[in-house]
Amino acid sequence: MRTSTRKFVTATAASAVFAGGLMGLSASPAAARPDCDDVYKRKYTEISSTWHKVVASGTIDNRHSSASVRESISAEISASLKGTVSGEIGGKIDVAVAEINAKMGVSVEAGVSIAKGKTTMIVVPARKRVSYKIGIKKRVYQVAVSHQFRSCAVSNSYAKVTVADSYTETKNT
Repeated sequence: MRTSTRKFVTATAASAVFAGGLMGLSASPAAARPDCDDVYKRKYTEISSTWHKVVASGTIDNRHSSASVRESISAEISASLKGTVSGEIGGKIDVAVAEINAKMGVSVEAGVSIAKGKTTMIVVPARKRVSYKIGIKKRVYQVAVSHQFRSCAVSNSYAKVTVADSYTETKNT
């Protein structure tokens, strides 16, 4: 009988320790709900960059000079492009533009207009020949959006953002 009493006391003590451990886990009332911040996190990936409209292009030949040349180029036509958001990103186009500029190291805008006659300065180094294009590039980004709600639930989705880039491209030829 001594052995069975010892087993019973040991089992009872273990049950009490186990129950106390469980009680320590549920220190908050059952009605309490999680409280998280309402947060959007966005990750941008450029999926395309194409010329929307080229307003001026050409070649400046400075191969026969020992000094740099600065040439003012005028837009031959006007052009404009307005950015768009397709899908839910948790903000407007201005939010996307600011984040793309900060995270991607580019300088894009929600909308760009280039008037006919607007001038752009092209610098050609000595003994070089430079080809140039001036215009608007249409850049498209895929946005991975993670939204954490106040209830701590998380929703993941994708959207597409199209932005405008007033762009001058020069190449030594």
